[in-house]
Amino acid sequence: MIERYFETGFTYTWNPPKPIERDPWDGHVVRSGTDHAPALTYTGYHPSLYNGAARPSALGIVIGATIRHRWLNYVVGRTAYVRSTNTDVLTGFMSGCWICSWIGKSGNRRVGHIGTSSVAAGNMPPNTTVKQRFIDDDAMRRGSHIRGYSPAAAWNATEVAQVQRQTSMVTASHILSLVTTRDEFYSILMMQTTTAGKWICGGKKRVHGKDRGRIQAALS
Repeated sequence: MIERYFETGFTYTWNPPKPIERDPWDGHVVRSGTDHAPALTYTGYHPSLYNGAARPSALGIVIGATIRHRWLNYVVGRTAYVRSTNTDVLTGFMSGCWICSWIGKSGNRRVGHIGTSSVAAGNMPPNTTVKQRFIDDDAMRRGSHIRGYSPAAAWNATEVAQVQRQTSMVTASHILSLVTTRDEFYSILMMQTTTAGKWICGGKKRVHGKDRGRIQAALS
């Protein structure tokens, strides 16, 4: 499980995909797409942030190792999903969208990104459209074993600022969602640096997934 490869101070080369905005904002639940995940490569650690508690060798990672994962696209105004059986799922960047996992009628486990938009109010389209469509979707049926969370809610501005202050290299901070094959949810702080394509992990938090009723209440 790749959560062990996201420790405070670990560094990577990575070019994260951009949000997909070409689709209509109709709230439909759609497949994420077949694009290969961009390579996320471990490059070592930043001395100002790494505390030495989790040694890379003990975690089974070496410099130059590619962290295997499946990427779930953020499709604005729609819920995008991927099937997930034996591969952990990353998606982002997160500013308020909910991430859910559930079992489809075919028996396949799915992970979805409910693509709300930060440029519109929560009680206005396309946000109301995408949330209501998801509430009405098969994913929310009884027996789907749905669980979900809001990754952005795990971090507050003060925490992020405290981490950023430990190095002058950081130009921006972003939150990623990680859903593991064990159906565990993590919110990961990833920090962009002054060097193009170089990132630093600012930390991770495991988040308890909410049940069907609480997801519906949050989206209503």
